[in-house]
Amino acid sequence: MRKENAAPSGRRAGTAQAVVGLARIRDGPWAVRWLVAVRAAVAAALAWQLCRSMWEAPQPGPAVVAALLVVHPTVFRSCTAGLQYAAGCTLGALIALPAAVLAGPTWLSMTAVLLLSLLAAGHERLGAHGLHVPITAVFVLLLGPSHAGQILPHLLEIGVGIAVAVLFNALLPPPLRLRAAESALDRLRDELAGVLDGLATAVREARHPDDVLGTQWPARVAETTARARSALGQAHESLRWNVRARNRNAVWHLDRKVLESLERVAHDAEACVGALDGLAAQRPAVAVTGPGAPETGPAVAARADVWDREFRAGCARLLTCLALCVRGCRGGSPHPVLPATRRVWRELAERCGDRRDSLDVRVAEYRLLMLLDRALHDVAGGRRTVRPAPVTTGLLITTTEEAHAQAAAEHR
Repeated sequence: MRKENAAPSGRRAGTAQAVVGLARIRDGPWAVRWLVAVRAAVAAALAWQLCRSMWEAPQPGPAVVAALLVVHPTVFRSCTAGLQYAAGCTLGALIALPAAVLAGPTWLSMTAVLLLSLLAAGHERLGAHGLHVPITAVFVLLLGPSHAGQILPHLLEIGVGIAVAVLFNALLPPPLRLRAAESALDRLRDELAGVLDGLATAVREARHPDDVLGTQWPARVAETTARARSALGQAHESLRWNVRARNRNAVWHLDRKVLESLERVAHDAEACVGALDGLAAQRPAVAVTGPGAPETGPAVAARADVWDREFRAGCARLLTCLALCVRGCRGGSPHPVLPATRRVWRELAERCGDRRDSLDVRVAEYRLLMLLDRALHDVAGGRRTVRPAPVTTGLLITTTEEAHAQAAAEHR
Protein backbone atom coordinates (compact mmCIF):
# COMPACT_ATOMS: atom_id res chain seq x y z
CA MET A 1 0.00 0.00 0.00
CA ARG A 2 2.84 2.35 0.81
CA LYS A 3 4.50 1.55 -2.51
CA GLU A 4 1.28 2.37 -4.37
CA ASN A 5 1.03 5.72 -2.59
CA ALA A 6 4.70 6.46 -3.13
CA ALA A 7 4.49 5.99 -6.88
CA PRO A 8 1.86 8.72 -7.55
CA SER A 9 3.63 11.11 -5.18
CA GLY A 10 6.92 10.48 -7.01
CA ARG A 11 5.25 11.15 -10.36
CA ARG A 12 3.72 14.36 -9.03
CA ALA A 13 7.09 15.48 -7.71
CA GLY A 14 8.71 14.71 -11.08
CA THR A 15 5.98 16.62 -12.91
CA ALA A 16 6.38 19.60 -10.59
CA GLN A 17 10.14 19.65 -11.13
CA ALA A 18 9.64 19.47 -14.89
CA VAL A 19 7.22 22.41 -14.79
CA VAL A 20 9.66 24.45 -12.69
CA GLY A 21 12.49 23.58 -15.07
CA LEU A 22 10.47 24.66 -18.11
CA ALA A 23 9.52 27.89 -16.36
CA ARG A 24 13.17 28.65 -15.63
CA ILE A 25 14.14 27.98 -19.23
CA ARG A 26 11.32 30.19 -20.49
CA ASP A 27 12.26 33.05 -18.17
CA GLY A 28 16.01 32.63 -18.67
CA PRO A 29 18.17 35.23 -20.40
CA TRP A 30 18.63 33.19 -23.59
CA ALA A 31 14.88 32.68 -23.95
CA VAL A 32 14.34 36.43 -23.66
CA ARG A 33 17.03 37.11 -26.28
CA TRP A 34 15.47 34.64 -28.70
CA LEU A 35 12.03 36.13 -28.13
CA VAL A 36 13.23 39.70 -28.72
CA ALA A 37 15.21 38.65 -31.81
CA VAL A 38 12.24 36.85 -33.38
CA ARG A 39 9.86 39.72 -32.64
CA ALA A 40 12.27 42.32 -34.00
CA ALA A 41 12.91 40.35 -37.19
CA VAL A 42 9.18 39.80 -37.87
CA ALA A 43 8.28 43.41 -37.05
CA ALA A 44 11.05 44.76 -39.32
CA ALA A 45 9.91 42.52 -42.19
CA LEU A 46 6.29 43.64 -41.74
CA ALA A 47 7.31 47.32 -41.69
CA TRP A 48 9.40 46.83 -44.84
CA GLN A 49 6.54 45.12 -46.69
CA LEU A 50 3.99 47.69 -45.51
CA CYS A 51 6.07 50.62 -46.77
CA ARG A 52 6.56 48.96 -50.14
CA SER A 53 2.82 48.34 -50.42
CA MET A 54 1.70 51.81 -49.34
CA TRP A 55 4.22 54.11 -51.09
CA GLU A 56 5.92 51.67 -53.42
CA ALA A 57 9.23 52.60 -51.83
CA PRO A 58 12.03 50.59 -53.46
CA GLN A 59 14.21 50.25 -50.35
CA PRO A 60 12.43 51.38 -47.13
CA GLY A 61 15.50 51.00 -44.94
CA PRO A 62 14.49 53.58 -42.28
CA ALA A 63 11.37 51.57 -41.46
CA VAL A 64 13.42 48.40 -40.94
CA VAL A 65 15.94 50.18 -38.70
CA ALA A 66 13.21 51.83 -36.65
CA ALA A 67 11.40 48.53 -36.08
CA LEU A 68 14.62 46.82 -35.02
CA LEU A 69 15.46 49.53 -32.49
CA VAL A 70 11.99 49.81 -30.96
CA VAL A 71 11.27 46.14 -30.14
CA HIS A 72 12.14 45.47 -26.48
CA PRO A 73 11.42 42.72 -23.93
CA THR A 74 8.54 44.70 -22.38
CA VAL A 75 5.62 46.70 -23.76
CA PHE A 76 6.49 49.75 -21.69
CA ARG A 77 10.10 49.89 -22.90
CA SER A 78 8.96 49.39 -26.48
CA CYS A 79 6.53 52.31 -26.29
CA THR A 80 9.08 54.50 -24.53
CA ALA A 81 11.77 53.67 -27.08
CA GLY A 82 9.34 54.38 -29.93
CA LEU A 83 8.49 57.82 -28.59
CA GLN A 84 12.15 58.66 -27.94
CA TYR A 85 13.24 57.45 -31.37
CA ALA A 86 10.47 59.39 -33.14
CA ALA A 87 11.24 62.54 -31.14
CA GLY A 88 14.97 62.27 -31.86
CA CYS A 89 14.53 61.82 -35.61
CA THR A 90 11.92 64.56 -35.87
CA LEU A 91 14.01 66.99 -33.86
CA GLY A 92 17.11 66.29 -35.95
CA ALA A 93 15.16 66.84 -39.18
CA LEU A 94 13.69 70.12 -37.92
CA ILE A 95 17.14 71.39 -36.91
CA ALA A 96 18.79 70.56 -40.23
CA LEU A 97 15.92 71.32 -42.61
CA PRO A 98 16.40 75.14 -42.81
CA ALA A 99 20.14 74.76 -43.44
CA ALA A 100 19.54 71.99 -46.01
CA VAL A 101 17.03 74.10 -47.98
CA LEU A 102 18.81 77.44 -47.76
CA ALA A 103 22.54 76.66 -47.83
CA GLY A 104 23.11 72.96 -48.37
CA PRO A 105 26.03 71.01 -46.91
CA THR A 106 28.83 73.50 -46.22
CA TRP A 107 31.34 73.63 -43.41
CA LEU A 108 29.49 76.53 -41.77
CA SER A 109 26.05 74.90 -41.98
CA MET A 110 27.46 71.54 -40.84
CA THR A 111 29.05 73.18 -37.78
CA ALA A 112 25.85 74.99 -36.82
CA VAL A 113 23.63 71.93 -37.34
CA LEU A 114 25.94 69.61 -35.38
CA LEU A 115 26.22 72.11 -32.52
CA LEU A 116 22.45 72.50 -32.18
CA SER A 117 21.72 68.80 -32.64
CA LEU A 118 24.31 67.70 -30.08
CA LEU A 119 22.91 70.15 -27.55
CA ALA A 120 19.41 68.80 -28.17
CA ALA A 121 20.61 65.18 -28.00
CA GLY A 122 21.69 65.65 -24.39
CA HIS A 123 18.12 66.05 -23.15
CA GLU A 124 17.31 63.40 -20.55
CA ARG A 125 13.86 62.62 -21.99
CA LEU A 126 15.44 61.32 -25.20
CA GLY A 127 17.50 58.79 -23.30
CA ALA A 128 19.80 56.62 -25.40
CA HIS A 129 17.94 57.61 -28.56
CA GLY A 130 19.21 61.17 -28.31
CA LEU A 131 22.07 60.00 -30.52
CA HIS A 132 19.63 59.91 -33.45
CA VAL A 133 19.22 63.71 -33.33
CA PRO A 134 22.66 64.48 -34.85
CA ILE A 135 22.54 61.38 -37.08
CA THR A 136 19.23 62.45 -38.64
CA ALA A 137 20.40 66.06 -38.84
CA VAL A 138 23.53 65.09 -40.78
CA PHE A 139 21.50 62.83 -43.08
CA VAL A 140 18.99 65.61 -43.84
CA LEU A 141 21.73 68.18 -44.38
CA LEU A 142 23.60 65.94 -46.82
CA LEU A 143 20.49 65.60 -48.98
CA GLY A 144 20.78 69.27 -49.87
CA PRO A 145 18.22 71.51 -51.54
CA SER A 146 17.81 69.25 -54.60
CA HIS A 147 16.67 66.22 -52.55
CA ALA A 148 14.77 68.02 -49.80
CA GLY A 149 11.56 66.36 -50.99
CA GLN A 150 12.84 62.97 -49.79
CA ILE A 151 12.89 64.05 -46.17
CA LEU A 152 9.16 63.60 -45.56
CA PRO A 153 8.98 60.06 -47.05
CA HIS A 154 11.92 58.99 -44.88
CA LEU A 155 10.23 60.35 -41.78
CA LEU A 156 7.03 58.56 -42.72
CA GLU A 157 8.93 55.30 -43.15
CA ILE A 158 10.44 55.77 -39.70
CA GLY A 159 6.98 56.39 -38.27
CA VAL A 160 5.63 53.22 -39.92
CA GLY A 161 8.49 51.16 -38.51
CA ILE A 162 7.90 52.52 -35.01
CA ALA A 163 4.14 51.98 -35.20
CA VAL A 164 4.50 48.41 -36.48
CA ALA A 165 7.02 47.51 -33.76
CA VAL A 166 4.91 49.00 -30.94
CA LEU A 167 1.67 47.40 -32.17
CA PHE A 168 3.40 44.07 -32.71
CA ASN A 169 4.73 44.11 -29.16
CA ALA A 170 1.37 45.20 -27.75
CA LEU A 171 -0.85 42.76 -29.67
CA LEU A 172 1.53 39.87 -28.92
CA PRO A 173 2.52 40.91 -25.39
CA PRO A 174 5.79 39.54 -24.06
CA PRO A 175 5.66 37.27 -21.00
CA LEU A 176 5.79 38.62 -17.50
CA ARG A 177 9.16 38.49 -15.76
CA LEU A 178 7.77 37.51 -12.36
CA ARG A 179 9.38 34.13 -11.83
CA ALA A 180 12.86 35.55 -12.29
CA ALA A 181 12.15 38.17 -9.61
CA GLU A 182 10.73 35.54 -7.28
CA SER A 183 13.83 33.39 -7.69
CA ALA A 184 16.14 36.37 -7.13
CA LEU A 185 14.35 37.35 -3.92
CA ASP A 186 14.41 33.75 -2.73
CA ARG A 187 18.17 33.62 -3.30
CA LEU A 188 18.58 36.86 -1.35
CA ARG A 189 16.49 35.51 1.53
CA ASP A 190 18.51 32.30 1.58
CA GLU A 191 21.78 34.25 1.52
CA LEU A 192 20.75 36.52 4.40
CA ALA A 193 19.36 33.60 6.42
CA GLY A 194 22.64 31.75 5.92
CA VAL A 195 24.57 34.81 7.11
CA LEU A 196 22.42 35.09 10.24
CA ASP A 197 22.79 31.38 10.95
CA GLY A 198 26.56 31.76 10.56
CA LEU A 199 26.51 34.70 12.98
CA ALA A 200 24.55 32.57 15.44
CA THR A 201 27.16 29.82 15.16
CA ALA A 202 29.98 32.31 15.66
CA VAL A 203 28.31 33.82 18.74
CA ARG A 204 27.52 30.40 20.22
CA GLU A 205 31.05 29.09 19.73
CA ALA A 206 32.78 32.42 20.60
CA ARG A 207 34.40 32.64 17.17
CA HIS A 208 34.82 35.54 14.77
CA PRO A 209 32.05 35.70 12.12
CA ASP A 210 34.61 35.78 9.31
CA ASP A 211 35.92 32.41 10.48
CA VAL A 212 32.45 30.91 9.95
CA LEU A 213 31.17 32.87 6.94
CA GLY A 214 34.41 33.75 5.20
CA THR A 215 35.76 37.21 4.53
CA GLN A 216 33.81 37.67 1.27
CA TRP A 217 30.30 37.33 2.68
CA PRO A 218 29.47 41.09 2.47
CA ALA A 219 30.41 41.07 -1.23
CA ARG A 220 28.22 38.03 -1.83
CA VAL A 221 25.27 39.67 -0.10
CA ALA A 222 25.78 42.91 -2.06
CA GLU A 223 25.94 41.04 -5.37
CA THR A 224 22.82 39.01 -4.59
CA THR A 225 21.01 42.20 -3.56
CA ALA A 226 21.95 43.95 -6.80
CA ARG A 227 20.67 41.01 -8.85
CA ALA A 228 17.42 40.97 -6.89
CA ARG A 229 16.97 44.71 -7.42
CA SER A 230 17.51 44.34 -11.17
CA ALA A 231 15.16 41.35 -11.45
CA LEU A 232 12.48 43.12 -9.41
CA GLY A 233 12.73 46.20 -11.62
CA GLN A 234 12.33 44.07 -14.74
CA ALA A 235 9.33 42.30 -13.21
CA HIS A 236 7.53 45.56 -12.42
CA GLU A 237 8.39 46.89 -15.87
CA SER A 238 6.92 43.79 -17.51
CA LEU A 239 3.63 44.46 -15.70
CA ARG A 240 3.22 47.96 -17.14
CA TRP A 241 0.87 48.22 -20.11
CA ASN A 242 0.89 44.43 -20.46
CA VAL A 243 -2.52 42.83 -20.99
CA ARG A 244 -1.28 39.66 -19.33
CA ALA A 245 -0.90 41.54 -16.07
CA ARG A 246 -4.66 41.34 -15.54
CA ASN A 247 -4.28 37.63 -14.91
CA ARG A 248 -1.65 38.24 -12.19
CA ASN A 249 -3.36 40.48 -9.70
CA ALA A 250 -1.68 39.02 -6.61
CA VAL A 251 1.95 40.13 -6.86
CA TRP A 252 2.15 41.57 -3.34
CA HIS A 253 5.19 39.41 -2.61
CA LEU A 254 7.12 41.33 -5.29
CA ASP A 255 6.63 44.66 -3.57
CA ARG A 256 9.74 46.81 -3.47
CA LYS A 257 9.25 47.19 0.28
CA VAL A 258 10.23 43.53 0.64
CA LEU A 259 13.56 44.22 -1.04
CA GLU A 260 14.08 47.33 1.08
CA SER A 261 13.43 45.33 4.26
CA LEU A 262 15.93 42.68 3.20
CA GLU A 263 18.51 45.35 2.38
CA ARG A 264 18.09 46.87 5.84
CA VAL A 265 18.54 43.43 7.41
CA ALA A 266 21.78 43.04 5.44
CA HIS A 267 23.06 46.36 6.84
CA ASP A 268 21.99 45.29 10.33
CA ALA A 269 23.93 42.03 9.95
CA GLU A 270 27.11 43.95 9.05
CA ALA A 271 26.55 46.28 12.01
CA CYS A 272 26.08 43.25 14.30
CA VAL A 273 29.52 42.01 13.28
CA GLY A 274 31.00 45.34 14.35
CA ALA A 275 29.06 45.20 17.63
CA LEU A 276 30.34 41.67 18.29
CA ASP A 277 33.90 42.86 17.71
CA GLY A 278 33.36 45.69 20.17
CA LEU A 279 31.87 43.33 22.73
CA ALA A 280 34.76 40.89 22.34
CA ALA A 281 37.21 43.73 22.92
CA GLN A 282 35.49 44.68 26.19
CA ARG A 283 35.04 41.17 27.56
CA PRO A 284 38.58 40.65 28.96
CA ALA A 285 38.14 43.64 31.26
CA VAL A 286 35.25 41.98 33.09
CA ALA A 287 37.44 39.65 35.14
CA VAL A 288 39.43 42.51 36.65
CA THR A 289 37.19 45.22 37.98
CA GLY A 290 34.63 47.69 36.81
CA PRO A 291 33.38 51.10 37.93
CA GLY A 292 29.96 49.72 38.79
CA ALA A 293 31.07 46.34 40.17
CA PRO A 294 30.27 45.91 43.87
CA GLU A 295 33.06 43.40 44.42
CA THR A 296 36.13 42.01 42.73
CA GLY A 297 37.98 38.75 42.65
CA PRO A 298 37.28 35.21 41.47
CA ALA A 299 33.55 35.47 42.22
CA VAL A 300 33.16 38.35 39.79
CA ALA A 301 35.11 36.49 37.13
CA ALA A 302 33.01 33.35 37.62
CA ARG A 303 29.74 35.28 37.38
CA ALA A 304 31.00 37.15 34.32
CA ASP A 305 31.95 33.89 32.64
CA VAL A 306 28.52 32.38 33.36
CA TRP A 307 26.77 35.49 32.10
CA ASP A 308 28.97 35.53 29.01
CA ARG A 309 27.83 32.01 28.13
CA GLU A 310 24.19 32.85 28.83
CA PHE A 311 24.35 36.06 26.83
CA ARG A 312 25.99 34.33 23.86
CA ALA A 313 23.37 31.56 23.99
CA GLY A 314 20.54 34.12 24.05
CA CYS A 315 22.02 36.13 21.17
CA ALA A 316 22.56 32.96 19.16
CA ARG A 317 18.93 31.99 19.72
CA LEU A 318 17.83 35.47 18.62
CA LEU A 319 19.92 35.28 15.45
CA THR A 320 18.57 31.83 14.60
CA CYS A 321 14.97 33.00 15.03
CA LEU A 322 15.79 36.12 13.00
CA ALA A 323 17.02 33.88 10.18
CA LEU A 324 13.65 32.09 10.22
CA CYS A 325 11.88 35.46 10.06
CA VAL A 326 14.03 36.51 7.09
CA ARG A 327 13.05 33.36 5.20
CA GLY A 328 9.41 34.33 5.70
CA CYS A 329 9.83 38.01 4.81
CA ARG A 330 7.53 38.09 1.77
CA GLY A 331 5.48 41.24 2.24
CA GLY A 332 2.44 39.63 3.86
CA SER A 333 2.04 38.75 7.50
CA PRO A 334 5.25 38.43 9.51
CA HIS A 335 6.66 35.02 10.33
CA PRO A 336 4.78 33.22 13.15
CA VAL A 337 7.98 32.95 15.17
CA LEU A 338 8.40 36.74 15.32
CA PRO A 339 6.36 37.29 18.55
CA ALA A 340 8.33 34.56 20.34
CA THR A 341 11.57 36.12 19.08
CA ARG A 342 10.54 39.47 20.50
CA ARG A 343 9.85 37.85 23.86
CA VAL A 344 13.34 36.31 23.84
CA TRP A 345 14.79 39.72 23.04
CA ARG A 346 12.80 41.37 25.82
CA GLU A 347 13.88 38.82 28.42
CA LEU A 348 17.52 39.18 27.44
CA ALA A 349 17.27 42.99 27.53
CA GLU A 350 15.72 42.88 31.01
CA ARG A 351 18.49 40.61 32.26
CA CYS A 352 21.08 42.98 30.84
CA GLY A 353 19.43 45.85 32.73
CA ASP A 354 19.56 43.98 36.04
CA ARG A 355 23.31 43.39 35.81
CA ARG A 356 25.99 45.42 37.53
CA ASP A 357 29.08 45.18 35.42
CA SER A 358 31.63 47.24 33.55
CA LEU A 359 29.81 50.08 31.87
CA ASP A 360 31.72 49.62 28.62
CA VAL A 361 30.59 46.01 28.47
CA ARG A 362 27.00 46.99 29.13
CA VAL A 363 27.11 49.61 26.38
CA ALA A 364 28.46 47.03 23.93
CA GLU A 365 25.71 44.58 24.91
CA TYR A 366 23.01 47.21 24.57
CA ARG A 367 24.30 48.21 21.15
CA LEU A 368 24.08 44.62 19.94
CA LEU A 369 20.57 44.26 21.35
CA MET A 370 19.46 47.49 19.69
CA LEU A 371 20.74 46.25 16.34
CA LEU A 372 18.87 42.97 16.77
CA ASP A 373 15.71 44.89 17.70
CA ARG A 374 16.06 47.02 14.58
CA ALA A 375 16.49 43.89 12.45
CA LEU A 376 13.32 42.42 13.96
CA HIS A 377 11.54 45.64 13.16
CA ASP A 378 12.78 45.40 9.57
CA VAL A 379 11.61 41.83 8.96
CA ALA A 380 8.21 42.80 10.37
CA GLY A 381 7.78 45.19 7.45
CA GLY A 382 7.95 48.31 9.59
CA ARG A 383 5.34 47.07 12.05
CA ARG A 384 6.29 48.12 15.56
CA THR A 385 4.50 46.16 18.21
CA VAL A 386 3.51 47.74 21.52
CA ARG A 387 5.77 46.52 24.30
CA PRO A 388 7.02 47.90 27.59
CA ALA A 389 10.11 50.03 27.43
CA PRO A 390 13.20 47.90 28.06
CA VAL A 391 15.55 48.63 30.86
CA THR A 392 18.15 49.65 28.29
CA THR A 393 16.40 52.99 27.81
CA GLY A 394 17.65 53.98 31.22
CA LEU A 395 21.19 54.13 29.88
CA LEU A 396 21.34 57.75 28.76
CA ILE A 397 24.93 57.80 27.58
CA THR A 398 26.47 59.54 24.61
CA THR A 399 30.18 59.04 25.15
CA THR A 400 32.45 56.75 27.16
CA GLU A 401 33.66 59.65 29.34
CA GLU A 402 30.12 60.53 30.37
CA ALA A 403 29.44 56.86 31.11
CA HIS A 404 32.41 56.61 33.47
CA ALA A 405 31.47 59.89 35.15
CA GLN A 406 27.91 58.76 35.75
CA ALA A 407 29.07 55.37 37.09
CA ALA A 408 31.56 57.03 39.44
CA ALA A 409 28.87 59.35 40.78
CA GLU A 410 26.55 56.41 41.43
CA HIS A 411 29.36 54.51 43.18
CA ARG A 412 30.04 57.48 45.50
